[in-house]
Amino acid sequence: MKIQIAEKIANALVDVGTVPSEDKELYEYGIRQGIVMVINILTAALIGLVVGMAWQSMVFLIVYYPIRSYAGGYHANHPLTCYLISIPLVLIVLMGIKLIPWNNYAILAVLVLAGLIIGLLAPVEDFNKPLDQIERKVYRRKTLIYLSGLSCIIVIALLLNMEQIALCLMMAAVTVSIMLILGVLKNRRIGQEKA
Repeated sequence: MKIQIAEKIANALVDVGTVPSEDKELYEYGIRQGIVMVINILTAALIGLVVGMAWQSMVFLIVYYPIRSYAGGYHANHPLTCYLISIPLVLIVLMGIKLIPWNNYAILAVLVLAGLIIGLLAPVEDFNKPLDQIERKVYRRKTLIYLSGLSCIIVIALLLNMEQIALCLMMAAVTVSIMLILGVLKNRRIGQEKA
């Protein structure tokens, strides 16, 4: 799924002199990623509305995207595949919040497990876009800072009897940890195929 509007916007930015021509591809990529993110957010909001959990889906995404951008993990090879994976992912998260009989201890236990996985694995780079040593340090530090802040907010939310908010935040951490595991497995498989 090539998003041609991204190319047109990047060309227009070059034409008016806002963007140097040598940076056109970088801006086109950024615009394309922004469009994909907006489409994913709108789809998640729609799913949330349909299942009666609109605010939960938005809280989940607001927390999920920033930590995921630094932690890395599994990336689909094509934007359409990514989009098609995100639909059941949001549904599973929302149904997990709604249907599993959570209590504070379970939320904290799952958060600790997800935090350990994130702490051990992050960042997980995409095999096709390796990180240099400095990027790895920066991404890891940002991931751990974000995870620490997220954990504190979850504890505070639980102390204030805001279990639904704590659940949304915890599910973001769980989803990131799963994506990290899947990313490691994908990178190993690709590495073995190329060897």
